[in-house]
Amino acid sequence: MPLDDASPLYQSVAECPQNGRAYWVNTSDNLRIRVAHWAAKDPRGTVFLFPGRTEYVEKYGRTAGIICDLGFDMIAIDWRGQGLSERLIKDPMVGHVRDFSEYQRDLDAVLDFADARNFPKPWYILAHSMGGAIGLRALQRDLGFESVAFTGPMWGILVPALLSPFRKIIAKLGISFGFGDRYPPTTSDQSYTVVSDFRDNTLTPDKEMWDYMKQQVVQHPDLQLAGPSFLWADAAFREIDTLHKLPAPNIPALCYLGDEECIVDPQKIRSLIKKWPAARLIDVPDAKHEILMLSSHRQKVILRDICNFFEKTAS
Repeated sequence: MPLDDASPLYQSVAECPQNGRAYWVNTSDNLRIRVAHWAAKDPRGTVFLFPGRTEYVEKYGRTAGIICDLGFDMIAIDWRGQGLSERLIKDPMVGHVRDFSEYQRDLDAVLDFADARNFPKPWYILAHSMGGAIGLRALQRDLGFESVAFTGPMWGILVPALLSPFRKIIAKLGISFGFGDRYPPTTSDQSYTVVSDFRDNTLTPDKEMWDYMKQQVVQHPDLQLAGPSFLWADAAFREIDTLHKLPAPNIPALCYLGDEECIVDPQKIRSLIKKWPAARLIDVPDAKHEILMLSSHRQKVILRDICNFFEKTAS
């Protein structure tokens, strides 16, 4: 895909390596998405960071610094409809796609970008939450990634107990009534980190990391995203069902799961990992959904283990 000019990268709130650069990349369906790249001094490969829903490249600025120090380039993606990538409907705060195959088009554009710039191989995936669903589908497409690490992958979604049996029906009913681009019940029209307090947050037990995430979206409101649309919810449930029916990829994998996870479904994660001989599940104590948003020391330990795993799996 052709490349446009360099895009903004909010370096000060990202607290990322100063050699970071962000670019606009055009997808096959003519959307403009943002990709960021950080270079290591003597790289032993490139880590492709697949963020979760609502996320953006600046959130992983500190992660980029650690990964580059460990000897790998890092690329992070703003998926369509979030971050500074093109928003898809009139209300820019709604997270929206009609089908998860759209995210694969974003990935294809990023891979073309990386190929054009000869980013160092081998290539690896580090995928969080929704990025974990996108990443697992990418592995089924045999795109040449050497191995993968997941944190809190979205292979199941936890919803309030009273709604759980009806979650798929509710999504389809909302669409049938013409509310496809609106928020489903229990979701919000505001950015979670902006309106929530640290004490009750579901993302991280670390106050300093919570403040880091919060200041980013407060200082740069254009990074904010609120709840998903009915159409996104329907697409997510369909994609999750499909992923559980597919055979496990023959690619080495690590999967990190916080012991206080309450956003994605731990049972669904465990059941999928059990069917994946080349995958290993690592339970993380005193952790919530954001495994890469723990304290600085714990981040470094986990990322060092992930990068060691990547290096060992290189062919």
